[in-house]
Amino acid sequence: MRQPASAAERAVVQKGWTLYGQVYSHGTTTVFTAMSGVDGMCRPLGYQAFVYSEGRYAGTLSPVPMDSRTDSSLTNIRLIGATRIAAEFARYGKSDPLCCPSKKSTVNYNLRNDEIPDLTPVNVNTVAMCQTNKPAEGSNNNDATSLFGKRWLLTEIGEQKLSANKLYIEFDKKQSRVSGDSGCNRFFGGFEINGTSLKFSPLASTKRACLTPEANRLETSFLRSLEETTRFDVQGKTLRLYAGERQVLVFTSE
Repeated sequence: MRQPASAAERAVVQKGWTLYGQVYSHGTTTVFTAMSGVDGMCRPLGYQAFVYSEGRYAGTLSPVPMDSRTDSSLTNIRLIGATRIAAEFARYGKSDPLCCPSKKSTVNYNLRNDEIPDLTPVNVNTVAMCQTNKPAEGSNNNDATSLFGKRWLLTEIGEQKLSANKLYIEFDKKQSRVSGDSGCNRFFGGFEINGTSLKFSPLASTKRACLTPEANRLETSFLRSLEETTRFDVQGKTLRLYAGERQVLVFTSE
C-alpha cells in the first residue's frame, strides 16, 4: 500500500480506493492499481487498474473490479508505448487449483490522446499456461532455451512496425554470444540470462556507413534498444525485449 503521488492518484483515493503496487508510465500515459480491501493473505480484493493520459482519466483495464485468484483477474501490465497497453488476465477452469489457472488471456488496448482520452480494447488472445508436450502456437515458453537455434527477425522498434527488412539477432548458447545484422553492419557481443532477465554486454559492430539517413536512424535505434534491454518474453514465434516495463523490440522467428 502507498500514498498518492499525483493528482490522478489523489482523485482515485478520494473515491475510497487504496493505492498499492507500482506505477507504470510511458511518456504522458500512466497506469496504476488500487483496491477496496484485502483477503486473509493480504491479496487485493475489489481491485482495478486505472489509466490516465496527461493527467486525465482514460478508463480502466477491466470493466469491473476484480478479486485475486479468480477468473479474469489481472496479473500483469505492460506499457508497449504511450498509446498501446497490454494486460494479462488469469483464466480458471472448473477444476483448476487457486494457485494455478490453466490459461491466461492477453488483452491489447489502444489509447486515443484526444481532449477526452479514450481507452479501447482491440484484441484478446487466450493461451494455455502449461503444456505437457510441445507448446502450442502462441503459448508462453519463457525458458532461455526458447531463444537458441533461431534467427529472430526484427518486426517492431518501440511503436514503429517494420516490414521487409533484414535486421535480425541470433543467440549462441555455448559461447553466450549474440550476433546479428543491424541494417548497415554486422554486430556481436555477449549476453547474460537469469530467468527472464536479459542483459547484453557492450556490442561491437563493423564500420560500414549507412547509405541513407533512415537506415542510419534505424540501426542506431536498434542497437541502443538492445543495450537498454533488461528482460525478454517469448510467446510462440514472437520474442519481445523490454527495458523495465517498456517494450523496446519485437522479433519473429523464421
